[in-house]
Amino acid sequence: MTLKKSMLGDNEIYLGDKKAEVKKLTPTLWKQLFGTIDKLPGLIMQVMLAPKKDFYSYVLMACDVALDEVVEITAVLSGIDKQYISDKAGVDEIIAYLMKTAQKNNLNEIVKNVKSLLPKKKTE
Repeated sequence: MTLKKSMLGDNEIYLGDKKAEVKKLTPTLWKQLFGTIDKLPGLIMQVMLAPKKDFYSYVLMACDVALDEVVEITAVLSGIDKQYISDKAGVDEIIAYLMKTAQKNNLNEIVKNVKSLLPKKKTE
């Protein structure tokens, strides 16, 4: 671990050379996020609901289809310019930032709760 990274707090990560805070997802921030994206909400749900054995293939497919939107989401969440992230941040840094955001905001539990609210599929 480099000295630079060792000085980060629990809710911080580097995107390129810029320090980004992992933020709490408030309703206002959710609205801002969903106002800037098109395909990604559906892809995120597909990834989060993917069978465990297919999880990584779903992640790779989602990244391929919506990488620009992933960069835009990262920009909105971090407050760092989209072009800077696209040019200077590594894909590993972007994914790590989004994973930390998901962990901080307990998104897996939110998805389970939302899923439980959906109508059950009728069996024949």
